[in-house]
Amino acid sequence: MDEPTANNPFLVDSLNHPLAGPIRKLLTREGRRELNQIIIDDEENILQALASGIEIESVYYAGDEVISETLRKNLTAGATIHEVAKRTTKKLFENDKISRTFAIAETPKPIGLEKLKSITKDVVVLEDVSISGNIGNIIRTSLALGVGGMVLLNMDPLDIYDRRLIRASRGYLFSLPVMTASTNEFIEYCKHNNQTLLVTSANAEKTVDAIASIVDRLLIVFGSEKEGCSPEIENAASLKVRIPINEKVESLNVSAAAGITLFNRIKINQR
Repeated sequence: MDEPTANNPFLVDSLNHPLAGPIRKLLTREGRRELNQIIIDDEENILQALASGIEIESVYYAGDEVISETLRKNLTAGATIHEVAKRTTKKLFENDKISRTFAIAETPKPIGLEKLKSITKDVVVLEDVSISGNIGNIIRTSLALGVGGMVLLNMDPLDIYDRRLIRASRGYLFSLPVMTASTNEFIEYCKHNNQTLLVTSANAEKTVDAIASIVDRLLIVFGSEKEGCSPEIENAASLKVRIPINEKVESLNVSAAAGITLFNRIKINQR
């Protein structure tokens, strides 16, 4: 592969370069929708994406950054590598977090709720959880503790691949099947397919350790820290448990609650 030189199209040295426009577009939801592509920051995350079958179109590095031989060897056939001048990198990302190594990839195809039929392990469901850091942490925890997939309720499918969420998940987002649906669509699916829903509730009689002995696959729903799950989800859930905490503490962060709950399911999910 050619190395970039001063007069080489592989060097992005200004915002007027033909590759600069698409990069800036992909920093917005509308741009991702229009181009059907996403940005993946950092080599570690790019490698995770490649290992999960994501097709990388191009990789960019700024200034003194180096693309490792591991990444070069694992790149999608035909993927190009470009240098971005340091001053241009700052202009490209403006108010967004600057990335000194990033890739552009095709947006993965959406996964529907029908995928749940082929998943035998527990599935984590997040309702109206919007903070990328929380979602990313729960994705990493879910993968570590043997969960089979995730459903994000009331989220635009494009937001699954927001670069902030990809970074927060350390690239593991690509290692789990992640589905989106509305709360109503999800409840209807569960009703028609006899799915077992579990929610955590401060008023539940049973404590979270009780779920360690349930052998059936569970759909474990977490709501936002502020609001919790919606009344519709609460009513649809056949199982409710509480996490015992000090009465001085009002609630746990949703990612902490997810970690505690999923740890109690680890033996079931590692079968």
